[in-house]
Amino acid sequence: MFLVNGIKCTLRQFNREDSDNVYDDQEYKDVPIKCCPYDVDQAVRFGIYTIPGATGYYQVPRWVDVREGDQIIFKTKTREIVHTILKVQDEWIFNRIENYICAVKTR
Repeated sequence: MFLVNGIKCTLRQFNREDSDNVYDDQEYKDVPIKCCPYDVDQAVRFGIYTIPGATGYYQVPRWVDVREGDQIIFKTKTREIVHTILKVQDEWIFNRIENYICAVKTR
């Protein structure tokens, strides 16, 4: 249940194919997605979702294949803002994963 209006961005997926290349960061796939900033203030009080070094949190729908090490890229008129995903945690509602919370660090 992704109830908010998301922000358009690009998810850069790394290491989805089995290849033996030396430079694994050159093979990636860009997928357009919608995500939204996640307010983690309530979760911080209870000691969950806190990742040392994380500068922000984003909520991603359940149908998006997101893993640690991927990048979320926001494009503006003047530059690109790149966030690297440090940790992915799932949120469950009614016995199924409803969305993912991604802890990110700005490059």
